[in-house]
Amino acid sequence: MFATFHWGHKMHLKRQYLFGTTILAGVLAVAAPSFAQSTSGSQDATEVGEIVVTGSRIVRPNQDAPTQVQVVSSEAIENTGEVNLGEILRTLPAAGVSSLTPTNSNFFTQGNGVATVNLRNLGEDRTLVLVNGRRFVAGLPGTQVVDFNSLPTEFIDRVDVVTGGASSIYGSDALAGVVNIITDKDYEGFQLFGQYGITDRGDRENYKVGTKFGSNFADDRGNFVGTLSYQENKAVYARDRADRGMDRDGLGGLNFADGTFGETRYFFGSSFIPRGVAIVPGIGLNNSNRVYEPTTGAQRPYAAATDGFNRQGSRQLYVPNTALQFSGQALYDFNDNNRFFFEGSYYRGQTKSDIEPSPVSGADIFRDAQDVGLNPQCSATGCLYGIPLVSAIVPESIRQAVRDRTPGLTDAQRVVGFQRRMTEFGNRQNEATRDLFRVVAGLEGELPGSMNLKYEISGNWGRSSEQQLTNGGILKDRLINTLDVVDTGGGVLACRNIAERARGCTPFRIFEEGGASQGVVNYIKVQNSFDSFVDQKVLNGFLSGDLFELPAGPIQFVVGSEYRREESRNTPDSTLQQGLASGNIAPETKGDFKVIEGFAELRVPLLRDMPFAHQLDLNLSGRLSDYSTVGNTEAWAASLEYMPTDWIKFRSQYSVAVRAPNISELFSGRSQTFPTNLDPCRGLTTSGGQAAFTNTRVDIANPSNVAASGVNASTIGSDQARACLADPTLAARVARDGVFAQTQAEAQGTGGFNSGNPNLSQEKSTSITGGVLFNADWYDWLSPFSLSVDYFNIEIDDIIANLARGTSLNECYVNSGGVYNASSPFCQSVIRYASGTAQVGAMRELNSQTQNLGTFKTSGIDVQASYTFDFDNFPVTRNFGGNWGTLVASLTYQHLDEYKTSPLPGAELVESAGTTGLSKNKAQLDLLYRRNALTVSWQTQFVGESCYFDLDDCADNDVSGYIGLKTFSDLQVRYAVTPKATVFAGVDNIFDEYVYIGQGYGQPTGWTTEPAVYDGLGRRFVMGARVSF
Repeated sequence: MFATFHWGHKMHLKRQYLFGTTILAGVLAVAAPSFAQSTSGSQDATEVGEIVVTGSRIVRPNQDAPTQVQVVSSEAIENTGEVNLGEILRTLPAAGVSSLTPTNSNFFTQGNGVATVNLRNLGEDRTLVLVNGRRFVAGLPGTQVVDFNSLPTEFIDRVDVVTGGASSIYGSDALAGVVNIITDKDYEGFQLFGQYGITDRGDRENYKVGTKFGSNFADDRGNFVGTLSYQENKAVYARDRADRGMDRDGLGGLNFADGTFGETRYFFGSSFIPRGVAIVPGIGLNNSNRVYEPTTGAQRPYAAATDGFNRQGSRQLYVPNTALQFSGQALYDFNDNNRFFFEGSYYRGQTKSDIEPSPVSGADIFRDAQDVGLNPQCSATGCLYGIPLVSAIVPESIRQAVRDRTPGLTDAQRVVGFQRRMTEFGNRQNEATRDLFRVVAGLEGELPGSMNLKYEISGNWGRSSEQQLTNGGILKDRLINTLDVVDTGGGVLACRNIAERARGCTPFRIFEEGGASQGVVNYIKVQNSFDSFVDQKVLNGFLSGDLFELPAGPIQFVVGSEYRREESRNTPDSTLQQGLASGNIAPETKGDFKVIEGFAELRVPLLRDMPFAHQLDLNLSGRLSDYSTVGNTEAWAASLEYMPTDWIKFRSQYSVAVRAPNISELFSGRSQTFPTNLDPCRGLTTSGGQAAFTNTRVDIANPSNVAASGVNASTIGSDQARACLADPTLAARVARDGVFAQTQAEAQGTGGFNSGNPNLSQEKSTSITGGVLFNADWYDWLSPFSLSVDYFNIEIDDIIANLARGTSLNECYVNSGGVYNASSPFCQSVIRYASGTAQVGAMRELNSQTQNLGTFKTSGIDVQASYTFDFDNFPVTRNFGGNWGTLVASLTYQHLDEYKTSPLPGAELVESAGTTGLSKNKAQLDLLYRRNALTVSWQTQFVGESCYFDLDDCADNDVSGYIGLKTFSDLQVRYAVTPKATVFAGVDNIFDEYVYIGQGYGQPTGWTTEPAVYDGLGRRFVMGARVSF
């Protein structure tokens, strides 16, 4: 549902959010290039210890990771002033465009206000999120996508981010990488914290208050750490921003280079208006929409500039949310070698999205209630779906206009189409309450003997649930009752259905503003609901140690097993499941799967302390899995680490990773839709016994013109025509009528369903990485400098995605080489009326089901450099004496060489690197200055130039659609008033940078930018304090 992709067109941010590096050293991520660098800016950079590094379960010294690990320390998190971990991680160059954030989810039916992370732009379902190396329960039903709102920042010691395939270590979903959140495990004391923020426009007020506490117990054999916090983030509305408060025609007058755009001149409001628009058939595109004037009784053409409805006035730019969070962790040492551990967390989040009132049309309401074949000569939808013309609520001037355009019909046969904004029913609002529980318990320790054996056994249970109420909906059958009205005498109107009058049915004057009385509202209005959950159970155990000694050191190993069960259900209420409410049918989705896995890892030291071979290690890992859904899968990785000296290191890895389909992809119910794809077989006929097409392939206003236009000689015997005629239903139509002349009813009456597919197989990826790390310690001025350069190349095949309907039609008929294959997934998606029916051969349904389809391929280079400058060691400042402090400078950079996609196996890969959201160049500069009690941090994010449209349309800076290099800078100042009390203040987006793109180009959510790519909120301020006791 939420992370399902649709293929069949070029991948581009304008059409949908993308699916999906480097590390931040110093301020935002202290550590990584250095071979012996710490994970916290407050620690000594020469501190030595052994930890389990993300990307391997083998205990290693000094952050000696076999692959690139990006580390975000707790100090770095504090220095951002952000209260949401997802917002922090999305600034990493390795992070792509998130499909769900509070700034881009106001139009989602579910998932509004959720915060996700998308590594390498490969999709949130391909980013595995762990807490202390263990899976975290998903926050979206049917998926593996974690809601980062549920992860409290103050409980974090550090965050490790590994990019690239890591399925052999952690299992399915780690195709793009792993986010591993390491919590604070040993804390004593009591801390209070609080902060407040606001934009310089006076909106998006936010605050957070909470406490952190910890204590040893049982003679220091145990420790408990806990946090409790509450936060609130208020809404931002488009009406409160000058350039976003009014509907505009975003397709004209825009120059991307300078952002020039007419503000009011291009107003282009919605034609779904509070007074209603009558659709009079056959008048034409520009004046078929008619407006009734109740004061004069006349009707006139609709004028967008004066009649249009301003949707922007109701749209949120930022979905408000609240969060109550508790996290706790306990450790207890039974003895020196065995420990019990426990983790528990609870989260309750509430969001409320708000957009303009529902738009309703005759086609929406009457599509399933009317005989669509009333008048073959109709040339507008108002002739097919609408209010009975004999209804007493239809104004006489509108009634006469319909009569004039539908000769040959009686009033009893005629209908009038309509479209209306249901303002009397209030805005559409989704109020969601999300609860998450997670408990982990286990044992870890060391076993006696000479093999340095260590073990861990754990159980992990998590459950997230969501209850959502949706306001602003209507019951379609009851609306129909209010529109079919009779005059009972003396101008007194009543619903024609007498039984419904007793239930409260009252006439709805739909062509007048305010025409829905409170009685109408009470009768029609409905509050819909969704109820969903995700349940996760994991049992995990592994053993690590030394196998035997080689001349270069011991061979280290890990061997273990894991059992996991995932279950999910998403249940709309009965009115949605039955299609009674406005909108399409929404089915229930439910399912589960189980997997048993075995995994192993080896680290083989090949060389040590030899000339030109200070260290050479081989790392091997593998995982075998048995899924209840896709069967057996396997993942493995091999890497080499080579250090010719102790100041330079080369590393490379080849990995094969997998992702099993999630519950939504497998078991999603059949949700209704009404596609508008053109039938590639329209105009099919024969000539001399061969398949062909007519010159005029479609004329729904007068289908007889199709046959009269004659045969197009160039199509005789063409592959497309032969494939169409090979379809038995189309052959029957041509045999009966001589030609497939599509009627309007057939053109506009096609339905369809989206659904999951229980026969999916797993996605497979291969990742190649190689890099060099430089950290010289043989010169005083050079030793604080570290540099790493890494190449990455990731290819994912058998991508799970919804097959685009246009792709199904093309592959079944257009690109099939003249063959019709009824058993292909493409042709199975096209359901036509069978022989013996009046509409034989016409499309009845055009369905879309998840399939294993195309390919992702991305490659690039990550560069990171950091330098620590101690002013007291600088000759100029040293002469003045005193403490001048230190400056840590960090620059991270990603060059995206390619980002290619293909919709089908074997299809041409289409390049998207360089389009918006996939800039070829991204960087981040972090500066951190410390002097005694003062800490000043500065961060600048660089988003490279890009093209909003196709790359071919944006070859130089002068072409509309080009967006140049953009920078966003944040500043924060912290001061320790006492050793236990700190105050801070900061400014985000200090220069108030805003990348104006314009409505009509971007997301239809009220924005005039792409808020998941560029900062959309503008300059904002934060201040707060922390006090320890």
